[in-house]
Amino acid sequence: MVIGNKKVLIVEDEFSIALDIKTSLKKIGYNIVGIASNYKEAMRYAEEEMPDAVIMDINISGEKNGVEAAKDIYDKYKIPIVFLTAYGDDNTFKEALKSRPFGFLLKPFNIKELSFSIQIALQQRVENEAPKSTMSNNTVPNNKISETLFIKDKSQLISVKIKDILWVEAMDNYTQIITKDKKILANMFLKEFYEKVPQDKFLRIHRSYMVALDKIDKIENRFVFIEAHRIPISKAYKSQLLERLDIL
Repeated sequence: MVIGNKKVLIVEDEFSIALDIKTSLKKIGYNIVGIASNYKEAMRYAEEEMPDAVIMDINISGEKNGVEAAKDIYDKYKIPIVFLTAYGDDNTFKEALKSRPFGFLLKPFNIKELSFSIQIALQQRVENEAPKSTMSNNTVPNNKISETLFIKDKSQLISVKIKDILWVEAMDNYTQIITKDKKILANMFLKEFYEKVPQDKFLRIHRSYMVALDKIDKIENRFVFIEAHRIPISKAYKSQLLERLDIL
């Protein structure tokens, strides 16, 4: 497993401990995308940075603890969580299990233990997301990505051709799909929709926007222009966008 390109988010409200973890993990090649001290910051980093793994202190400050933060991050983004805690009692462990963690370490710990836990979490994530290859002889293969998507709207299904999509916008728990002719609301998160389309043709450029790369008319400062519409590019995604474009 290549560590150097793996993004890790640290959620720890004791800054000195978080800084020690950050420094140690950076030395062995991890890319630390941020340090969050509470639930709100953790959710924001998870959405904007899309880390490969999250190191989560169970007892963070604020209205919601680390277990609640971990559960929401995993449910929304399927990012594996490795818990850290100074409390090794059964109740703490049982509470942590509710969020389906990929690792559980007691403080104090050494950085090698933490690195191993992260690598195990990443490997389990890969195995969980791997497509199932076993099918019976009578089973018709189900291709997840097709040329047309059908969006459920009350009692009807509305078709959207993938080649016609200009951009997609997150709207709370919904996703709005924009084509030249129509706007359609899908009852899913933007990340879920992103997984339904060809990854080589679309790219998320902001926490709230995904664009069709071949529909971009121009890029100016921190905005992409499609059909005269200005769409923001966040700093976290700009480098990925530039890597995907043929720039002369």
